[in-house]
Amino acid sequence: MATQGEFSSLEKSNAYRPISKKRMRNLGYYLLLAPAMLILLTLVAYPLVFSFSKSLTNYNLGIPGEQFIGLGNYAAAFKDAAFLNSLLVSLQIAIAATLTELLLGFATALLLQREFFGKRLLTVLIVMPMMVTPVVVGIVWLLMFQPGFSVVNGLLMMIGVEGPIWLQNTLTARIAVVVADVWQWTPFFTLILLAGLLGVSPEIVEASKVDGASDWQSFWHIKLPMLSSLLLVVVLIRLIDAFKTFDSIFIMTAGGPGRSTEVLSLLIYRQGLPFMNVSYAAAMSYIFLIILTIGTTLMIRQLQRINKG
Repeated sequence: MATQGEFSSLEKSNAYRPISKKRMRNLGYYLLLAPAMLILLTLVAYPLVFSFSKSLTNYNLGIPGEQFIGLGNYAAAFKDAAFLNSLLVSLQIAIAATLTELLLGFATALLLQREFFGKRLLTVLIVMPMMVTPVVVGIVWLLMFQPGFSVVNGLLMMIGVEGPIWLQNTLTARIAVVVADVWQWTPFFTLILLAGLLGVSPEIVEASKVDGASDWQSFWHIKLPMLSSLLLVVVLIRLIDAFKTFDSIFIMTAGGPGRSTEVLSLLIYRQGLPFMNVSYAAAMSYIFLIILTIGTTLMIRQLQRINKG
């Protein structure tokens, strides 16, 4: 058994033990990360805490003072017909645009997988819309769908069809918004899926053809299952982004006619800035965040199941 003197000598030796090189290296890493973490906390964490605290009050930029009302703004949102309508419109536009982009992107990727004359030029032309800012996309398609001199109605007239007033009708306005989104973001699906198709081993495909499989059977039973994880990831990324669409819709329809294209991001903007109802806008933003988080979690779980399977 160690005596008291031995314990005291052991404590002294530990007290004067120099810091190891590994600890010094780790400390250096933390010091290098400290500025970035400070900026991250300032630009992300503080606004989140501030906005959440305001969502629990009746804060309004035009009225001095505020009172704590708890979850009153959240309860009011689910009773607000405008909020429920915007949530439904966002869901409809996001799903319609994402599914259309997925189908067109997959078809384009299958086309670009083959070798043909002018492939490089066609690839550049297909990718170009993705490089355009959403505001410019909104302006371009606003002009494209103008009733008097639009390109769209001009093309329809060439086949004997009189085009509608696109942006002043509930159904056609939604179609126009989806078309603009599809035009810009189909290249995103094309690039990702083309990379996935090029990553499929040609030996496996050739082996299936030797066994008598047709091109369609090789695609359906070999390529598609091998791309299932990639498909889910790219759909998840694009669906989340489609829910946040604002710029092009604001330019093209400003949410009209009526509220037929008023997505949730546009409603939050109107409540927060023109109406200066900051607390209500913050509450709707957090409901929006919760919905996206739940949807993302469910899709990630499905992705994990596919990977395990």
